[in-house]
Amino acid sequence: MTEPIYANDEHRVILETYITMCQEFAKEVSTKNRYNNFLEVVEIIIEYSNNYGSGTRENNFWDWMLIIPINLAVATNGFFAGVETKSNAAVVKAYRVVLDELVQDTVDKIDKIEPIND
Repeated sequence: MTEPIYANDEHRVILETYITMCQEFAKEVSTKNRYNNFLEVVEIIIEYSNNYGSGTRENNFWDWMLIIPINLAVATNGFFAGVETKSNAAVVKAYRVVLDELVQDTVDKIDKIEPIND
């Protein structure tokens, strides 16, 4: 997997924790092939984040800081919708609740990061 570009060590820790949790949630409710498809989407999100700012109208620091948490939350929820069955519905719904709390917590932590050399 491509290494995300981080603003600082605090941002790195926050995002690594968040990405790992989303990956573990997806892994728990899917087959290996579907999980690998999910990882491809995660890769696309990270590449988008890493390349953000290369366009002439893309240069908002705070937008960039939230690309991975917001897009990964949407991707993970979409993944859950695609893999939910009668037999795993309770687990998937529980992961959705935890994911909602996790993304809110992640965004709150990122919001508290103080930019240096801004």
